[in-house]
Amino acid sequence: MKILFGIQATGNGHISRSTEIYKLLKQHPDVEQLDVLISGGKAQIGLPFEVNYEYKGFSFYYGKKGKISVLKSIGKASFLSVMIALMKVPFKKYDLIISDFEPITLWGAMLAGVKRVGIGNMYAVTSHNFPKTKGNFANKFFANVMCPARNKIAMHFKKYDDFVYYPVIRNEIRNAIPGDKNFTLVYLNSFTDEELMQCFSKPQFANHKFIIYSKTSEKSYALNNCEIKPLNNNSFILDMANCSGVITAGGFQTISEALYLGKKLFVIPLKKQSEQICNAKILAGMGVKTSTELDAVEIKVWLDNPNTVQIKFEDDLEKIVEAILHAPHTPRRQRKAA
Repeated sequence: MKILFGIQATGNGHISRSTEIYKLLKQHPDVEQLDVLISGGKAQIGLPFEVNYEYKGFSFYYGKKGKISVLKSIGKASFLSVMIALMKVPFKKYDLIISDFEPITLWGAMLAGVKRVGIGNMYAVTSHNFPKTKGNFANKFFANVMCPARNKIAMHFKKYDDFVYYPVIRNEIRNAIPGDKNFTLVYLNSFTDEELMQCFSKPQFANHKFIIYSKTSEKSYALNNCEIKPLNNNSFILDMANCSGVITAGGFQTISEALYLGKKLFVIPLKKQSEQICNAKILAGMGVKTSTELDAVEIKVWLDNPNTVQIKFEDDLEKIVEAILHAPHTPRRQRKAA
């Protein structure tokens, strides 16, 4: 079986999840060829596999204070690269095209009449059993229009439907031995380093240590009670395992790993990002602390009060890979001759 794997590289979570799926597909006896296409290109962690096709595509760009810049995101979107990809990538030579919420491969597969499978937590919202939350309409639009897939493999914190699985947790996280070295991990890429330092260096946090992962810093440095680190996969996993708690945005993968390790969570979803807002609403119902702002008062209360939620998600990875490989294919209807 010849497979093209499309990966949305706008976030590190897509790369982390897709890497685990890729490794299992690569060693599967039914897989003869496994090529990779990425678009978006903003992920900060390295790609541990060869990339055969790379296009700019679409991506979200941050403004300030935890907001997505809609105008910047639209302005930097490369519609031309999408059109070039749809014309140049030989979609028809593949038996199966799978996509971790990457639109080019799904649209290319649909136009070429090739079997396609969409992977992503956002597909869970298409289930009739999914909780009704603010932003569901926008999430369904992205799932059904931007990344259309007849065969859907969704992941979420709960199994809302038969096509919804538990999150893919990296082996490094599953094998990690959780500890507590009395520091809080901060992973908020939508805020600048200056905004984060201004918050976490306030007097009320003098007795607390924060390790802040930066989207811009190229080297580690310490200032007062804060340590800034460039994003690195190995050190991030080590700090995740050994922290007391995690302050992060509403991204699905980091939250899932923190829940698996039983780390106390404070979640600040990106403003105007419907998926993250939806995730935060569901997490709040599970007992996780959420906020709409980077608020020092709220964070201090959270630090001083235990509210840990732990979910030892079952390992569904093999089930997910089998569901991908055995997905049904219904060719497009042929027009009847006049």
